[in-house]
Amino acid sequence: MALFFHSDDVDQLIPFKEAVQITENALRDMVSPEGVNAPRKRLNLHRQIGEGKFDTVLNIYAGGSASYGAVGAQVALHRKSIDGNQQKRPPFNPDQTELALIYDADGGSLLSIMAHRPRDFTGVADLRTPATSLAGLDLFARKDARRVGIYGSGQQAWATFAGLCELRKIESAKVYSPTPAHRAGFAKKISAKTGVPVTAVDGPDRAAEDVDIVLCMTNTNVPVIDGSWLEAGQYIISVIGSNIELVKSGNLSAPRREIDDATLTRCDFVVALSKAQAIDSQQGDIYWPVQNGVITWEKVVEIADVLAGKAKGRTNDDQIILYKNQGGQGIVDIALAKKCYELAKQHGKGYEMRIQARENWWVQGGRAETW
Repeated sequence: MALFFHSDDVDQLIPFKEAVQITENALRDMVSPEGVNAPRKRLNLHRQIGEGKFDTVLNIYAGGSASYGAVGAQVALHRKSIDGNQQKRPPFNPDQTELALIYDADGGSLLSIMAHRPRDFTGVADLRTPATSLAGLDLFARKDARRVGIYGSGQQAWATFAGLCELRKIESAKVYSPTPAHRAGFAKKISAKTGVPVTAVDGPDRAAEDVDIVLCMTNTNVPVIDGSWLEAGQYIISVIGSNIELVKSGNLSAPRREIDDATLTRCDFVVALSKAQAIDSQQGDIYWPVQNGVITWEKVVEIADVLAGKAKGRTNDDQIILYKNQGGQGIVDIALAKKCYELAKQHGKGYEMRIQARENWWVQGGRAETW
C-alpha cells in the first residue's frame, strides 16, 4: 500500500528552521556514501502554436539517502516564454502539477506519491528553494550580519527574506526591483510580515550599499549586480540557474546571468550548490565564466563539502563570498518529501492506494525459466 497525499495537507507543520536542518543534512549526504543525487534535468520541448511561442519543460529531480531512508524523484511540468530580459510563464500557462515518488531506501517499496511540493511557511513559494538558499548561513555570513539588500520583488525574494528573518535578527533591509510599484508594494508588505523595516530604493547600486547580506532573487536573464558595488565582508546569495536548452531553442542568445564577471572576480571564493549541475546545464554564472577564464574551478567550492567539514567557509570578516543556489537537487526534494510523508501518516492525511506487486523476474532470476 502506498500513501497518496497533497503537500498542502502538512507543509505548514514544518518549521522553517527544521526545513533548513533537513536540507543541510541532505546536502551533507551528497558527499557521503549514504547519499545519491543526480543533477536536475530539464527537457525543453519547443512549441509554437496559435497562442504563441513557448517551451514545455519537464523538470526531473532525483536523489535519496540512507540516512533518511528514502530515494525517489520529483517531477514537474510547466511552460515558459521569454519576454525581453525576463523569463515568464505564458498567460495561458496551465496550473503546474508536480508529483514526488518516495521509495523505501532499504525495502524498495513505494512509500508514497505526494502531489506538488511543500510550500514555505508564508505559503508564497516552494519550501526547498529558500531552505537551500539559506543552508550554511552561519558558515558564510558574518556573525554580526544584520542588514540586507534585496534584488527582486517576487515570490523567491519574499520567501527567502522571510526565512532569513527566522534565522537571524535582521535590523533593516532595502529592496530594488525595476518596477517602482513592485518594489514599493514588496517593501510595505514584507515589512508588515516580518516586522523589519524594509525600504524601496530607486537604483540597483543602492541595494548593495551598507548591507551585510545581498539576496539576488530575480527572474532576470542578464546580471542585476555590478561587482564594483560590493563591500568587504558581504555575503551574496543568488538563485538564477540557467539552462543551455533556452539558448538551443533560440529563446535566448546567451545563457542566463544574474551575477556579472566583476562579482565573480571580486569574491574570495564561490560556493556552488552543485558543480555537476553547473556543468550539465552549462550555467551562465559559473560554467561559462570558468570556460572563458574569468575564474577557475579551484575558486569554486561545493556547499556539501563545507557542510561536511571537507572545505572551509568564511575565515575572516573581510571576505566577500558568493553562493549560487543554481538548481534544485533531488536529494533535498526527497528529504523534504519524506518529512511530509511522515507528517501525513502521523496526522491521518491522504489515502492508501493498493498497487498490486508483481514478481521482479529480472532481479529474481525468472529470465532463465522463460527461455
